[in-house]
Amino acid sequence: MAIAQAYPLGTPKTNDLLVGTSIPAVNTNEDPKTVNFPISGIVALANSERIATTDITITDAQLRTIGTVPVEILPVATGYTYQILGATAQAINAGGLNDQYDWSDQSGVISSRTNQFATLHKVEIPEDELPSGGIGAASSVYIATPISGSSRVSSKVYVTVTGGIDPIVNAGESPSATWKITLTYRLIQF
Repeated sequence: MAIAQAYPLGTPKTNDLLVGTSIPAVNTNEDPKTVNFPISGIVALANSERIATTDITITDAQLRTIGTVPVEILPVATGYTYQILGATAQAINAGGLNDQYDWSDQSGVISSRTNQFATLHKVEIPEDELPSGGIGAASSVYIATPISGSSRVSSKVYVTVTGGIDPIVNAGESPSATWKITLTYRLIQF
């Protein structure tokens, strides 16, 4: 075999080939094979549809009932489970100076279930990062890190709050807000 540095550099095209090893399926008697892989196949693998990012906007009406009516943010993917890779959340508050939602010490949560979150794969968003419903748009974005745990196959993904209680609106107050969430996830087939 020639020394790799002896070859000139080139600009790859989608129909160019790379030499590699094809590994046989598990539990077979086949041996690995040296084969050519097209650049287009490698690009397709790297840009797999199984990793995606989606933007979600939770409306003020949805926020007011998010504890008792969790918001579905990803549909059932039959035979797959969702692995949450990351999330961001930004509160867009549009109420008045003394308006405020009372979240009753709850955190926001993104998960495949709507309750019993203790052992689940999830993302939690602390109470002080939930929409307040008061004055002004938030200038910051909360970056959430996934928490490992079990997940359901063929399940939806929801956003809700940990206590299952809708935010309290005190008499005389008119909080208003939306909540922008960006979710990056991977679909894993079972």
